[in-house]
Amino acid sequence: MTWKDEFIRLSEPADGRVAPVFKPHHAAVGLIMIGREQPLGRYELCEKMSIGEGSVRTLLKRLTEADYIEPEGKQGQRLTVKGQRLFNEVSRDVPSGLLLDVGQLVMYEYAYANLVKNKASMVKDGVRQRDEAIIQGGYGKAGATTLIQKNIRLVMPPDDFHILMAYESETLLIIESLRPENNDVIVIGSADEPNLAREVSMAAVMTLFNED
Repeated sequence: MTWKDEFIRLSEPADGRVAPVFKPHHAAVGLIMIGREQPLGRYELCEKMSIGEGSVRTLLKRLTEADYIEPEGKQGQRLTVKGQRLFNEVSRDVPSGLLLDVGQLVMYEYAYANLVKNKASMVKDGVRQRDEAIIQGGYGKAGATTLIQKNIRLVMPPDDFHILMAYESETLLIIESLRPENNDVIVIGSADEPNLAREVSMAAVMTLFNED
């Protein structure tokens, strides 16, 4: 079972209960944030996600029941040994992500860029990633831009447009911040609110894994 499969499992109905509101990409974002910022409290996590407090509470319950997180006193949640293993699996494929000011490259105010290692072969034209961001974020509310590092160039599919020629400052910021290597992919989720940008970026990233 891959890390993506595990986040899908966490978001499915359990024991005859109604399916949770959160989706696999929300589960991934939640665990990653806990792993990077632990201990992380429920209210802090709520502030960093677009789903409601009730959904965050359900997500934390699911992560706890699966033995991925545990409380650290009153400070918040931290990863268990099992949770650290899952976090490490994700981090090998998606080692870094952050909000970047690359407004000229995207449609919406906020942009969150995830670096995905060695997945260039999974990108055809970037439409699959864009569409997933729209599906999960809402039409007219979110989108995604996909870039590929090819040798020394950061290019945009499908025609390998060398973005440095038109977006110099944005390109340099991406390269300096994420340090992509050959065949790496950068998926930039964008929205008018930063939490949603982070989440749709992960939703788009997940299309690069286990696609039929």
